[in-house]
This record gives sequence, C-alpha cells and structure tokens, in this order.
Amino acid sequence: MSGNAAEQEQANPGAPLQREQLISSYIELLRRPPESEEAIALHLSAGHTLASFRESLTQSEEFKRLQTFRTTRRIQPSEIETEVAKLERLANEDPAAYTALLDDFWVDLKPISAAPRSSEYAAWVMSTYSEIANRAYGTSNEVTAYDADLYARRPVPYISGDAKTIGAQLMAIGHVIQAMNLPPASSVLEMGFGWGNTTVQLGLSGYKVKGIDISPHFVEIASRRARALDLDVDLSVGNFFDAETIQEKFDAVLFFECFHHCADHVRLLKAIPRVLKPGGRLVLAGETINNALPYPWGINPSGQAIYCIRHHGWLELSFREDYILGLLDELGWNVVKHDFINAIGITYVATRKGD
Repeated sequence: MSGNAAEQEQANPGAPLQREQLISSYIELLRRPPESEEAIALHLSAGHTLASFRESLTQSEEFKRLQTFRTTRRIQPSEIETEVAKLERLANEDPAAYTALLDDFWVDLKPISAAPRSSEYAAWVMSTYSEIANRAYGTSNEVTAYDADLYARRPVPYISGDAKTIGAQLMAIGHVIQAMNLPPASSVLEMGFGWGNTTVQLGLSGYKVKGIDISPHFVEIASRRARALDLDVDLSVGNFFDAETIQEKFDAVLFFECFHHCADHVRLLKAIPRVLKPGGRLVLAGETINNALPYPWGINPSGQAIYCIRHHGWLELSFREDYILGLLDELGWNVVKHDFINAIGITYVATRKGD
C-alpha cells in the first residue's frame, strides 16, 4: 500500500472513502485513473471505506491480470538456446524484431519448496543462473566494455534515437527524484550508476553524489559527463558491499535499476543502515519487482533478462513485492510506495523504524 493510503487507513479505518483516496488507489493497484467521473461517483455512492474499496480492486479481474507476465509465450529451459540464437542474429539484422522478441517470451522456471532465506534456496538460484549462463557467477561477469568516447557523448538510451525509450527513462528519473524528496544539497550514495543518467540529474539538482559501480568503463563514461558539467560528484570503481566499509554517511542510498544484480540482497540490505544519516532514505527504483513471479525471489524469467544472463553473463534477479516488503519490514524499515503510471516501475522509499 502506498504511504499516504496506509497512513489514512490507520488514522481513521472506518471513515467513508474520499475521492482522492479512490483515484490514488486506482493508480496504485490498477495502474490507471478511473475511466470516468461517472465511475468515480458510482464508487463513492457504494458506501466503501478505504480498506473495503482497495479490497474490491484487488479482487477484480483487471488487478489479477496485472499479476501475470505481460508476455504470454511460455518456453521451457531447454528452448533457451534457440531463442538466444534468434536474438543474437536479429540484433544485427533487424533491431526492431530483436526488441520485439526480447519482450515476447518468459521461461518456465520451476520453484523449489525451500525457505527463501535458506542456503538451499540461494544455491538453487545460483545453480539456475549457471545453467542458463553456461558459466559460474562472479562479479566480473557484470563488467562489459564500452567505447567511452562514443558513450560519454551519447549514452544509452539517447544513442538509440527511440523517443519512447528516451522519454520513459527521463520520466522515470524525474519520478525518482520527486519521490526521494530530498532537501537541497543533500548527499546521495548511488549504487550501480551505469551510464550516469541519474547521476547527472542528481548533480544538476544540486545534490552531492558519491557513486559506486563495478565497471571501470561506466565510471569513465559517467565521470566524463559529470566533469563536462562541473558537477559535485565523486565516482569510483567498487561493488555493492562497499556499503560495509564506507565511512561516510548519506541522506539517501539509491539503487536505480541495479539492486537486482546483487547476489546477496539480504546482506546488502543489512549493510545500508550504517551509511545512512538519522532519517536517511533507502531508495529502490525501477527494480524488477513482479507479483507474477512463481517464487519469492530468484532468476528473472523474462526474455530480456534471460538473454542478458546467457549473452553477457549478468545476474538478473526478480522479487515478488510481498517478499521484498516483508523482508524490509523484518529488517526494520518503513516503506512508502510511490507509483507513477507513466514511468518505468515503482519507487520504494524506506526509512528506519524509529527515525
């Protein structure tokens, strides 16, 4: 539940449903506003409380459809080789068909019954990765070489020239900055900054940014972009678990489209409090959180993720929302969910209980 809805329901659980609660619940749960003023009026006349209205939405067929993979073509692990070979061919011959095929299938990975926090479960996840990637996992697999001269001038997604892709990224970054809602000159530790798109926007916004990425190629590309704009950023090569040794403290720690590359997310989440100032924020944005996942967490079965695992060797994980929110609660975090209907994914902003 979004932060505002949760707070309102706790404050007065029996109060009649309000118009703004109705609209925000629609956007959060169905990813769209109500279809008409008539529909709003009908809902308001039904005598709902906020809790009963949200329950009715979660029981709707529309909500249930959103809990399934958007791609309907299911393949078996034995078919991965064929699909990846098609993708590698199309990447050079027909980029449009390549992009379409990335979103065309998902792999039917069978879950196991082990507890999701157990060593047996973690071993199953990594063995599944190795079977798909045809290699063992190591963090060096995450490093891919890129032409710094080319990409410092036009990084991904700008180099694609695709208006939809570029626009979605810009809106997503804007949504993250808005959801973080940091005071001017706040300090941000950005993990896995990649091309530096979020880094640059944070720097332009006046925030003091320390960025860590495992790839020296990304550090070079993002550093060139930041220097060209004279931004107050400090970028270096490192990994997620530098959070266990960094001595500085920050107003926010940001993971934007990167948390799902961490091989031990529980260990990482346990390390974050030590680098946050009192009242500081943990931000998970644009992550692969998918309620259609047939297991609490594990290998992302989507076509694009499977291709990246096999072709690049990257670790691509996905999480059910109930799992990740339950874990954060257990580890002492309060979470506010910020949904944005026009952007990539959802932004979760967490603060320590008691702060």
